Amino acid sequence: MNIDDAFELRSDGNSKSGNALIGKACALIVANTQNAHIHLGQILQPAHGGANAAADNTGIDRMIVEIVTEEKGKRLRTRMQMKRLAFSHFTQLVDRWDQDVQLHDDEISGRFHSNSEIFLGYDRAVAPRFLGKVTTAARGFTVSSSSVRKERSEIFRAGLETRAGRITLPTKFLPFAHDANTQKVEVQSYSSDTKLTFYPDGTYGWKPAKSTGPEQRQPLGDSTTYIVGAKDVTLYVHGTVAGKVLVYSPDLITIEGHLVYAHDPRSNPSSPDYLGLVSDNYIEVARPSVTGPGDLEIDAAIYAKRRFVVTDEYARGNATLFIYGSLAAGSLSATEPRYATKLTFDPRFEEARPPGFPVTNRYEVEGWDAQWKVAEDDVAPVSTAQ
Repeated sequence: MNIDDAFELRSDGNSKSGNALIGKACALIVANTQNAHIHLGQILQPAHGGANAAADNTGIDRMIVEIVTEEKGKRLRTRMQMKRLAFSHFTQLVDRWDQDVQLHDDEISGRFHSNSEIFLGYDRAVAPRFLGKVTTAARGFTVSSSSVRKERSEIFRAGLETRAGRITLPTKFLPFAHDANTQKVEVQSYSSDTKLTFYPDGTYGWKPAKSTGPEQRQPLGDSTTYIVGAKDVTLYVHGTVAGKVLVYSPDLITIEGHLVYAHDPRSNPSSPDYLGLVSDNYIEVARPSVTGPGDLEIDAAIYAKRRFVVTDEYARGNATLFIYGSLAAGSLSATEPRYATKLTFDPRFEEARPPGFPVTNRYEVEGWDAQWKVAEDDVAPVSTAQ
């Protein structure tokens, strides 16, 4: 079994239900082994955060799975560690690919997944570049336009896996549903369209979107800040984030300018700054007259359940949209000619997610020593020590 194999699990959030599903997935490991059964360990302490993943709004669920079999009268066991993937584990994840949109002058560094067929376009000068693992639930991909022939390996540098299975997007995101009462979380709610500006000193300013008056300014929470818009509210964001922040709107988040970290994780891997942008509908990049000319930089994990949109994509600017982190969306608009895109995975997201960021229904094997050891007569509980 390949250690990178992933399994799609559907769970109602109950630990026993989740354990049973993991057991079914792990049965693949012993498909050719007689008399095997699976013993499930408890959820491990996450590598980043509190005592367990359920109580840590940045944690990654991990579980020890023990498989026991019998061979020549001896009971043998092996163990593996699995982790649940958050949407922030993917540099880019798309549910429904828009057939009018082509990947062209785009570079994606990190894990990519699509639940449907993707469309590519290239010429002698420009072609899309996937620098990490690419998976799709479809049978393949479509080249919509090309003036030259290119080998698959030129585009999919780390390979392409087809028919990989769908990764279902949650029906609705429930911000801080499980962790607001157990974590030091500060929640700020807005009932009307609001402009938000983040500052490198750990504060942020806000004012009504149509106001011409000065903004109000306040510090972010000591641990985590959730900024939440009410139904039909648009939150407009830009600035420099110093802290752990989740911005959520059921309807729309509009990015009006650079949105970056005060402590750049590219030069400081232990940066304490995390930003998640989450909407049940849309997240958009504002029109050029708002963002200004030239490149646009976004440091964040983005989740747009319905669509991620670059407005006025036909505006010519010869610029690049840089996203450092993650982008998951129901669908994507075109970005060119306004922007070429360059998406780069934030490696911190392997061990931690932005606070409260949504997770997938997929687990993957993180570690397995592939050794079978003699088991005791009774299967002992699995240790959760790391």
